Amino acid sequence: MERETIVMTTYGDLFDDVMVETLSRLPVKSLMRFSCVSKSWYSLVKDPRFIYKHIKRDDNMRLMIYCTYKNPYDTDPFNDLITYFSIFPDKTLTDLHIQDLERTMKGHITGPYDGIFLLLEDNTHINLWNVSMDEYRVVPGYKVRLPCDTRAHSSDYGLGVDPVTNDFKLVLVLTLWDENKQWTYYEYSPAAVYNFTTNCWRDLGGFPMSHRYRFEGADDIYLNGFCYWVVRRPDYYKEILTFSMSDEVFQVIEGPNIPQFLSYYESAMRPWMLGIYDDCLSILYSEEIAYSFDLWMMKGESWTKQFTFGPFIETYQPLTFWRKGEFLLQSSDKRLVLYDSKYEEMMDLGITGLWFSVNILKESLITVREEDI
Repeated sequence: MERETIVMTTYGDLFDDVMVETLSRLPVKSLMRFSCVSKSWYSLVKDPRFIYKHIKRDDNMRLMIYCTYKNPYDTDPFNDLITYFSIFPDKTLTDLHIQDLERTMKGHITGPYDGIFLLLEDNTHINLWNVSMDEYRVVPGYKVRLPCDTRAHSSDYGLGVDPVTNDFKLVLVLTLWDENKQWTYYEYSPAAVYNFTTNCWRDLGGFPMSHRYRFEGADDIYLNGFCYWVVRRPDYYKEILTFSMSDEVFQVIEGPNIPQFLSYYESAMRPWMLGIYDDCLSILYSEEIAYSFDLWMMKGESWTKQFTFGPFIETYQPLTFWRKGEFLLQSSDKRLVLYDSKYEEMMDLGITGLWFSVNILKESLITVREEDI
Protein backbone atom coordinates (compact mmCIF):
# COMPACT_ATOMS: atom_id res chain seq x y z
CA MET A 1 0.00 0.00 0.00
CA GLU A 2 1.56 3.24 -1.15
CA ARG A 3 1.22 6.54 0.66
CA GLU A 4 2.43 10.06 -0.07
CA THR A 5 3.99 10.36 3.38
CA ILE A 6 6.62 8.11 4.90
CA VAL A 7 5.08 4.66 4.66
CA MET A 8 4.90 1.59 6.86
CA THR A 9 6.21 -0.65 4.10
CA THR A 10 9.49 1.29 4.15
CA TYR A 11 10.10 1.42 7.90
CA GLY A 12 8.10 -1.45 9.33
CA ASP A 13 4.77 -1.59 11.16
CA LEU A 14 6.05 0.72 13.92
CA PHE A 15 6.11 3.80 11.70
CA ASP A 16 2.56 4.54 10.66
CA ASP A 17 1.49 8.06 9.77
CA VAL A 18 0.40 8.92 13.31
CA MET A 19 3.77 7.88 14.73
CA VAL A 20 5.69 9.86 12.08
CA GLU A 21 3.54 12.93 12.72
CA THR A 22 4.16 12.64 16.47
CA LEU A 23 7.91 12.21 16.06
CA SER A 24 8.14 15.18 13.70
CA ARG A 25 7.02 17.41 16.58
CA LEU A 26 9.97 16.47 18.79
CA PRO A 27 13.16 18.54 19.14
CA VAL A 28 16.34 17.44 17.39
CA LYS A 29 18.11 16.30 20.56
CA SER A 30 15.28 13.91 21.44
CA LEU A 31 15.18 12.50 17.92
CA MET A 32 18.93 11.93 17.94
CA ARG A 33 18.59 9.91 21.15
CA PHE A 34 15.80 7.83 19.58
CA SER A 35 17.96 7.14 16.52
CA CYS A 36 20.16 4.96 18.75
CA VAL A 37 17.28 2.62 19.62
CA SER A 38 17.36 0.53 16.43
CA LYS A 39 18.25 0.59 12.74
CA SER A 40 14.64 1.43 11.88
CA TRP A 41 14.62 4.48 14.13
CA TYR A 42 18.00 5.54 12.75
CA SER A 43 16.75 5.19 9.16
CA LEU A 44 13.68 7.29 9.90
CA VAL A 45 15.65 10.16 11.47
CA LYS A 46 18.10 10.16 8.53
CA ASP A 47 15.44 10.00 5.81
CA PRO A 48 15.31 13.32 3.85
CA ARG A 49 11.50 13.19 3.67
CA PHE A 50 11.27 13.06 7.45
CA ILE A 51 14.03 15.68 7.82
CA TYR A 52 12.12 18.20 5.71
CA LYS A 53 8.81 17.31 7.35
CA HIS A 54 10.50 18.21 10.64
CA ILE A 55 12.07 21.40 9.22
CA LYS A 56 8.76 22.67 7.80
CA ARG A 57 6.92 22.62 11.13
CA ASP A 58 5.82 26.06 12.33
CA ASP A 59 6.94 25.30 15.88
CA ASN A 60 10.48 24.56 14.67
CA MET A 61 11.55 28.19 14.26
CA ARG A 62 13.61 30.83 16.05
CA LEU A 63 13.91 34.44 14.97
CA MET A 64 17.44 35.76 14.29
CA ILE A 65 18.23 39.44 13.76
CA TYR A 66 21.14 41.49 12.51
CA CYS A 67 20.38 45.05 13.60
CA THR A 68 22.39 48.20 12.91
CA TYR A 69 21.69 51.34 14.91
CA LYS A 70 23.31 54.67 15.68
CA ASN A 71 25.29 54.87 18.91
CA PRO A 72 23.82 57.88 20.76
CA TYR A 73 26.98 58.23 22.90
CA ASP A 74 29.50 58.35 20.03
CA THR A 75 30.13 61.70 18.35
CA ASP A 76 32.47 60.31 15.69
CA PRO A 77 30.44 60.36 12.43
CA PHE A 78 32.66 57.62 10.95
CA ASN A 79 32.38 55.26 13.90
CA ASP A 80 28.91 55.79 15.33
CA LEU A 81 27.14 52.70 14.00
CA ILE A 82 26.71 49.52 16.02
CA THR A 83 25.63 46.15 14.62
CA TYR A 84 24.55 43.30 16.85
CA PHE A 85 23.47 39.73 16.14
CA SER A 86 20.85 38.17 18.38
CA ILE A 87 18.14 35.55 18.63
CA PHE A 88 14.76 35.33 20.33
CA PRO A 89 15.00 32.04 22.31
CA ASP A 90 11.21 31.89 22.76
CA LYS A 91 9.83 30.43 19.53
CA THR A 92 6.35 31.82 20.28
CA LEU A 93 7.70 35.39 20.66
CA THR A 94 5.66 35.68 23.85
CA ASP A 95 8.85 36.34 25.82
CA LEU A 96 10.73 39.09 23.94
CA HIS A 97 14.08 38.91 25.70
CA ILE A 98 16.93 38.33 23.25
CA GLN A 99 20.14 36.34 23.43
CA ASP A 100 23.36 37.90 22.13
CA LEU A 101 25.08 35.68 19.55
CA GLU A 102 28.07 37.91 18.77
CA ARG A 103 30.46 35.79 20.83
CA THR A 104 29.23 32.58 19.22
CA MET A 105 29.10 33.73 15.60
CA LYS A 106 32.65 34.82 14.89
CA GLY A 107 34.02 35.41 11.41
CA HIS A 108 32.20 35.61 8.09
CA ILE A 109 28.98 33.62 8.41
CA THR A 110 26.10 33.17 6.00
CA GLY A 111 22.82 31.35 6.47
CA PRO A 112 21.21 29.55 8.04
CA TYR A 113 20.15 27.31 5.15
CA ASP A 114 17.56 24.94 6.65
CA GLY A 115 19.44 25.10 9.94
CA ILE A 116 22.95 24.88 8.46
CA PHE A 117 25.37 27.81 8.78
CA LEU A 118 28.22 28.33 6.33
CA LEU A 119 31.41 29.56 8.00
CA LEU A 120 33.45 31.17 5.24
CA GLU A 121 37.23 31.41 5.23
CA ASP A 122 36.96 32.96 1.76
CA ASN A 123 34.68 32.57 -1.26
CA THR A 124 35.76 28.98 -1.98
CA HIS A 125 36.69 27.57 1.47
CA ILE A 126 33.56 26.74 3.46
CA ASN A 127 32.82 24.98 6.73
CA LEU A 128 29.39 23.61 7.63
CA TRP A 129 27.88 23.96 11.08
CA ASN A 130 24.61 22.43 12.27
CA VAL A 131 24.05 24.40 15.47
CA SER A 132 21.11 22.23 16.63
CA MET A 133 23.17 19.02 16.53
CA ASP A 134 26.44 20.80 17.30
CA GLU A 135 28.06 19.16 14.27
CA TYR A 136 30.80 20.68 12.17
CA ARG A 137 32.46 19.78 8.88
CA VAL A 138 35.46 21.22 7.08
CA VAL A 139 34.54 21.16 3.39
CA PRO A 140 37.38 20.63 0.89
CA GLY A 141 38.21 23.86 -0.90
CA TYR A 142 36.66 24.38 -4.32
CA LYS A 143 39.68 24.54 -6.64
CA VAL A 144 38.43 26.89 -9.30
CA ARG A 145 40.55 28.03 -12.24
CA LEU A 146 39.86 31.72 -12.68
CA PRO A 147 40.32 33.33 -16.09
CA CYS A 148 43.27 35.67 -16.47
CA ASP A 149 42.88 39.14 -14.96
CA THR A 150 39.89 38.21 -12.81
CA ARG A 151 39.31 37.75 -9.10
CA ALA A 152 36.42 36.49 -7.00
CA HIS A 153 34.18 39.35 -5.91
CA SER A 154 31.39 37.51 -4.09
CA SER A 155 29.77 34.12 -3.65
CA ASP A 156 26.19 32.93 -3.39
CA TYR A 157 24.92 29.60 -2.08
CA GLY A 158 22.02 27.20 -2.00
CA LEU A 159 21.47 24.04 0.04
CA GLY A 160 19.00 21.20 -0.39
CA VAL A 161 18.50 17.53 -1.17
CA ASP A 162 18.60 15.69 -4.48
CA PRO A 163 15.20 13.92 -4.51
CA VAL A 164 16.53 11.21 -6.84
CA THR A 165 19.63 10.13 -4.88
CA ASN A 166 18.67 11.55 -1.44
CA ASP A 167 22.09 13.24 -1.30
CA PHE A 168 22.30 16.65 0.36
CA LYS A 169 24.10 19.19 -1.81
CA LEU A 170 25.55 22.70 -1.53
CA VAL A 171 25.53 24.95 -4.60
CA LEU A 172 28.17 27.67 -5.06
CA VAL A 173 28.10 30.49 -7.64
CA LEU A 174 31.03 32.93 -7.86
CA THR A 175 30.78 36.46 -9.20
CA LEU A 176 34.07 37.70 -10.71
CA TRP A 177 35.61 41.13 -11.17
CA ASP A 178 37.18 41.88 -14.54
CA GLU A 179 40.51 43.51 -13.62
CA ASN A 180 40.90 44.99 -17.11
CA LYS A 181 37.65 46.94 -16.89
CA GLN A 182 37.06 49.22 -13.93
CA TRP A 183 33.91 48.40 -11.90
CA THR A 184 32.91 45.67 -14.34
CA TYR A 185 31.90 42.09 -13.64
CA TYR A 186 33.36 39.29 -15.71
CA GLU A 187 31.22 37.79 -18.46
CA TYR A 188 30.46 34.51 -16.69
CA SER A 189 30.33 32.97 -13.24
CA PRO A 190 32.01 29.71 -12.21
CA ALA A 191 29.61 27.36 -10.43
CA ALA A 192 30.03 24.08 -8.56
CA VAL A 193 28.01 21.69 -6.42
CA TYR A 194 29.27 19.93 -3.29
CA ASN A 195 27.87 16.49 -2.43
CA PHE A 196 27.64 15.73 1.30
CA THR A 197 27.90 11.96 0.65
CA THR A 198 30.96 11.91 -1.61
CA ASN A 199 32.60 14.89 0.15
CA CYS A 200 33.58 16.25 -3.27
CA TRP A 201 32.90 19.25 -5.49
CA ARG A 202 31.70 18.87 -9.06
CA ASP A 203 32.51 21.75 -11.39
CA LEU A 204 29.43 22.89 -13.31
CA GLY A 205 31.44 25.08 -15.66
CA GLY A 206 30.70 28.74 -16.27
CA PHE A 207 27.52 30.44 -17.39
CA PRO A 208 26.71 34.08 -18.21
CA MET A 209 25.42 34.95 -14.75
CA SER A 210 27.53 37.97 -13.87
CA HIS A 211 27.21 39.60 -17.26
CA ARG A 212 23.42 39.38 -17.39
CA TYR A 213 22.26 38.93 -13.80
CA ARG A 214 23.18 39.83 -10.23
CA PHE A 215 21.89 38.14 -7.09
CA GLU A 216 19.36 40.41 -5.40
CA GLY A 217 19.86 38.94 -1.93
CA ALA A 218 22.11 36.53 -0.08
CA ASP A 219 19.45 33.97 0.86
CA ASP A 220 18.05 31.14 -1.22
CA ILE A 221 14.84 29.17 -0.88
CA TYR A 222 14.84 25.38 -1.24
CA LEU A 223 11.58 23.65 -2.20
CA ASN A 224 10.88 20.22 -3.67
CA GLY A 225 14.28 19.59 -5.26
CA PHE A 226 14.98 23.15 -6.43
CA CYS A 227 16.84 26.17 -5.08
CA TYR A 228 15.52 29.64 -5.91
CA TRP A 229 17.12 33.11 -5.84
CA VAL A 230 15.91 36.56 -6.87
CA VAL A 231 18.26 38.00 -9.53
CA ARG A 232 18.26 41.24 -11.48
CA ARG A 233 19.41 42.10 -14.98
CA PRO A 234 21.68 45.05 -15.81
CA ASP A 235 18.52 47.11 -16.46
CA TYR A 236 17.34 46.15 -12.90
CA TYR A 237 14.54 43.93 -14.20
CA LYS A 238 14.01 41.16 -11.61
CA GLU A 239 13.59 37.45 -12.34
CA ILE A 240 13.93 34.12 -10.48
CA LEU A 241 17.00 31.88 -10.88
CA THR A 242 16.37 28.17 -10.24
CA PHE A 243 18.72 25.23 -9.76
CA SER A 244 17.64 21.60 -10.03
CA MET A 245 19.36 19.48 -7.38
CA SER A 246 18.90 16.31 -9.44
CA ASP A 247 19.72 17.60 -12.96
CA GLU A 248 22.23 20.19 -11.62
CA VAL A 249 21.02 22.74 -14.17
CA PHE A 250 20.31 26.47 -13.76
CA GLN A 251 17.28 28.13 -15.33
CA VAL A 252 15.75 31.61 -15.19
CA ILE A 253 11.97 31.97 -14.84
CA GLU A 254 9.69 34.98 -14.84
CA GLY A 255 8.49 36.47 -11.58
CA PRO A 256 4.93 37.62 -10.84
CA ASN A 257 3.19 40.46 -12.66
CA ILE A 258 4.71 43.13 -10.42
CA PRO A 259 5.70 46.60 -11.71
CA GLN A 260 9.39 46.64 -12.69
CA PHE A 261 11.43 49.80 -12.05
CA LEU A 262 14.42 50.21 -14.32
CA SER A 263 16.63 52.32 -12.06
CA TYR A 264 18.79 51.11 -9.19
CA TYR A 265 17.11 53.19 -6.46
CA GLU A 266 13.54 52.41 -7.47
CA SER A 267 14.30 48.71 -7.86
CA ALA A 268 16.23 48.46 -4.57
CA MET A 269 13.45 50.16 -2.63
CA ARG A 270 10.93 47.54 -3.81
CA PRO A 271 12.60 44.20 -3.01
CA TRP A 272 11.04 40.82 -3.68
CA MET A 273 11.03 38.87 -0.41
CA LEU A 274 11.19 35.21 -1.42
CA GLY A 275 9.73 32.53 0.85
CA ILE A 276 7.41 29.54 1.20
CA TYR A 277 3.69 29.84 1.97
CA ASP A 278 1.34 26.83 1.94
CA ASP A 279 4.18 24.75 0.41
CA CYS A 280 4.35 27.11 -2.60
CA LEU A 281 7.13 29.41 -3.73
CA SER A 282 5.94 32.87 -2.69
CA ILE A 283 6.94 36.54 -2.81
CA LEU A 284 6.08 39.42 -0.47
CA TYR A 285 6.02 42.78 -2.24
CA SER A 286 5.16 46.38 -1.45
CA GLU A 287 5.76 49.76 -3.00
CA GLU A 288 8.44 52.01 -1.49
CA ILE A 289 5.87 54.08 0.39
CA ALA A 290 2.84 51.88 0.86
CA TYR A 291 0.18 51.17 3.46
CA SER A 292 -0.28 47.56 2.29
CA PHE A 293 1.69 44.65 0.86
CA ASP A 294 0.91 41.72 -1.41
CA LEU A 295 1.52 37.98 -1.21
CA TRP A 296 2.13 36.29 -4.57
CA MET A 297 2.20 32.48 -4.85
CA MET A 298 3.47 30.27 -7.67
CA LYS A 299 0.97 27.50 -8.35
CA GLY A 300 1.97 25.19 -11.15
CA GLU A 301 3.82 27.40 -13.61
CA SER A 302 1.95 30.65 -12.99
CA TRP A 303 1.94 33.36 -10.32
CA THR A 304 -1.22 34.43 -8.51
CA LYS A 305 -1.71 37.39 -6.17
CA GLN A 306 -3.18 35.46 -3.25
CA PHE A 307 -3.64 38.21 -0.63
CA THR A 308 -3.30 41.93 -0.11
CA PHE A 309 -2.69 42.87 3.53
CA GLY A 310 -3.73 46.29 4.76
CA PRO A 311 -4.30 49.17 4.44
CA PHE A 312 -2.44 50.07 7.61
CA ILE A 313 -2.28 53.33 9.52
CA GLU A 314 1.44 53.71 8.77
CA THR A 315 3.77 52.33 6.11
CA TYR A 316 5.61 49.03 6.45
CA GLN A 317 8.21 47.11 4.49
CA PRO A 318 7.80 43.30 4.57
CA LEU A 319 10.99 41.51 5.65
CA THR A 320 10.19 37.80 5.72
CA PHE A 321 7.64 35.07 6.35
CA TRP A 322 7.05 33.85 9.88
CA ARG A 323 4.38 31.27 10.74
CA LYS A 324 1.36 30.82 8.49
CA GLY A 325 -0.46 34.10 8.26
CA GLU A 326 2.27 35.97 10.16
CA PHE A 327 4.94 38.23 8.66
CA LEU A 328 7.85 40.27 9.97
CA LEU A 329 7.77 43.91 8.91
CA GLN A 330 9.85 47.04 9.34
CA SER A 331 7.84 50.14 10.18
CA SER A 332 8.43 53.57 8.71
CA ASP A 333 10.06 54.65 11.99
CA LYS A 334 12.47 51.66 11.87
CA ARG A 335 10.77 49.32 14.35
CA LEU A 336 10.60 45.55 13.93
CA VAL A 337 7.01 44.30 14.19
CA LEU A 338 5.15 41.02 13.77
CA TYR A 339 1.93 41.19 11.76
CA ASP A 340 -0.77 38.55 12.33
CA SER A 341 -3.02 38.68 9.27
CA LYS A 342 -5.66 36.39 10.81
CA TYR A 343 -6.39 38.80 13.66
CA GLU A 344 -5.07 41.90 11.83
CA GLU A 345 -2.80 42.69 14.78
CA MET A 346 0.66 44.27 14.99
CA MET A 347 3.08 43.34 17.77
CA ASP A 348 6.11 45.52 18.44
CA LEU A 349 9.14 43.28 19.08
CA GLY A 350 11.06 46.01 20.90
CA ILE A 351 13.86 46.27 18.30
CA THR A 352 14.66 49.64 16.72
CA GLY A 353 17.49 50.37 14.31
CA LEU A 354 18.57 51.95 11.06
CA TRP A 355 18.08 48.65 9.21
CA PHE A 356 17.50 44.96 9.90
CA SER A 357 18.47 41.64 8.41
CA VAL A 358 16.03 38.99 9.58
CA ASN A 359 16.60 35.23 9.32
CA ILE A 360 14.77 32.14 10.53
CA LEU A 361 16.78 29.51 12.41
CA LYS A 362 15.22 26.04 12.26
CA GLU A 363 16.27 22.97 14.17
CA SER A 364 17.69 20.64 11.55
CA LEU A 365 18.40 16.92 11.30
CA ILE A 366 20.66 17.42 8.27
CA THR A 367 23.86 15.65 9.28
CA VAL A 368 27.14 17.38 8.47
CA ARG A 369 29.43 15.11 10.48
CA GLU A 370 31.26 12.91 7.97
CA GLU A 371 31.33 9.63 9.86
CA ASP A 372 27.53 9.57 10.08
CA ILE A 373 27.00 9.81 6.34
